[in-house]
Amino acid sequence: MLVLRLALSLALLGGLHGLWLSLPLMLMAVLLLFRWRGAFNGGSDFMTLMALISLLIADLLSPWWGHVTAWRAALWWLSLQLITSYFMSGWVKLKHQGWRNGSTLPLFLDTGIYGPLPSNSLLRQAWVTRAVSWAFILWEGLFAFVYLDIRLAWMACAIGTLFHFMVFWYFGLNRFFWSWLVTYPALLYTVSEVGLSLMY
Repeated sequence: MLVLRLALSLALLGGLHGLWLSLPLMLMAVLLLFRWRGAFNGGSDFMTLMALISLLIADLLSPWWGHVTAWRAALWWLSLQLITSYFMSGWVKLKHQGWRNGSTLPLFLDTGIYGPLPSNSLLRQAWVTRAVSWAFILWEGLFAFVYLDIRLAWMACAIGTLFHFMVFWYFGLNRFFWSWLVTYPALLYTVSEVGLSLMY
């Protein structure tokens, strides 16, 4: 199944598309969740499914709406999922006192593959953890404001790439990095489309 998944993914990267690609990829992603007894990671697995569903949307709607309109709908749908997921993550952090005062961050970092943090780590300093926690809260909670300017979108995606890479590096969550990274082109497309519509 993994070899077939790789072959279909390479076909997508090569510019091929159609239900013969998107439907098996979606079904295999769901089957892999069953294979691991429903071990569903609320972040990376969710975004992987959302990206695959966007491919399905494009392929299913193309015969009726036309190729361009169907893909626009799929990219907008994926962008909405991305923005909503960041907003919800930021909102959840904002509601919890441990994130607001910074005390939760070192607890997370202590569980990493390179943890626990040394006792003299800068990330055990209350003012540092509070600042970093609020940076996460604001970045996630205000992510939708990228639609004000394409430069904000590029900057937010660059920060997101660094953030998700650090999570991968520190916690070993490689799916977490790739599943979010593949959504950023959809976001950049939709932000640029909004910018073009505002110009005319």
